[in-house]
Amino acid sequence: MQLRFFSMLGMEKPKPIPPQLALIYGFPLAGIISQLLFWWGLEKRDDGFIFKTEKDFISELGITSAQQRLAIKKGKKHGFLTVKRMGVPAKRHYKIDFDLLVKTTIKEAAEKKVTLSISHYNNREKAMSPNGQNSRTTTESTPESTTRKGSTLSTADIIAKKMVE
Repeated sequence: MQLRFFSMLGMEKPKPIPPQLALIYGFPLAGIISQLLFWWGLEKRDDGFIFKTEKDFISELGITSAQQRLAIKKGKKHGFLTVKRMGVPAKRHYKIDFDLLVKTTIKEAAEKKVTLSISHYNNREKAMSPNGQNSRTTTESTPESTTRKGSTLSTADIIAKKMVE
């Protein structure tokens, strides 16, 4: 799912902070989104929340506590970011509504005239099964590419398929 989002930004592999994301949301929020999507695949809890400390964001992104609070407020205002304090002592846990993030990103990009690779994202979305696994069938395989019904699978699709197999 994360690779599809980054491909919408025109990237096969995620960069620390996609330039389009920074143009749309500004640096602190773009950095937080990027980090949460990165850690989502590695540390997401069963309830969808990810634990990150203020110190984590300071060391990973160089953003102060005040910048974090403003970025969190902006993400909450957009509606795609939920932040809860859980545990003893209480710690921040983050959750991204991925579908709303995509919709908001597309809307904001249009308003700010930031180019996204929407067709690439939509094509991948259609090719994924409901559980997020690649459900494409391949009809021809060559060393250069793997084709399906006249289109070429991207490197990210090939890697995703290999991971599922």
